[in-house]
Amino acid sequence: MKSVYSPSEHVIYNAAFYDDYNRAGTWPTDGIEVSDEDAITFNGSNEPTGKMLDYQNGTLCWVDRPAPEMTKEQLIAIAEGKRESLIDQAMQSISVIQLKLQAGRKLTTAETEKINSTLDYIDAVTAIDTSTAPAISWPEPPAL
Repeated sequence: MKSVYSPSEHVIYNAAFYDDYNRAGTWPTDGIEVSDEDAITFNGSNEPTGKMLDYQNGTLCWVDRPAPEMTKEQLIAIAEGKRESLIDQAMQSISVIQLKLQAGRKLTTAETEKINSTLDYIDAVTAIDTSTAPAISWPEPPAL
């Protein structure tokens, strides 16, 4: 019997311990036979940092480990950070217009349109439900 690679577990099972695995019911059902040379080359103690064992195009190889999936809480926190950033950017885009208003100056038609469209945009961004992250359709910022 040869050692086998389990694609579902990304591990090589040493044939020398077949009886032990079999008694424990842990010998893989998806095992692919591998050569003795590959069993030595790709054993767990040779695993490069950040890599994992895979079987591609009929050959064992080291591949990059996938990044861990983010929790729902992490996705929501990222979405809330993006919302704050978008609001800050929008506020900065109208800061000069706000200064003119505070000084009692009259706004041009274009400035009035810009401040109104930006405020509408800020309202739309504020209304985003971040609990649906990452499936969020962010509103487009105003063109003015």
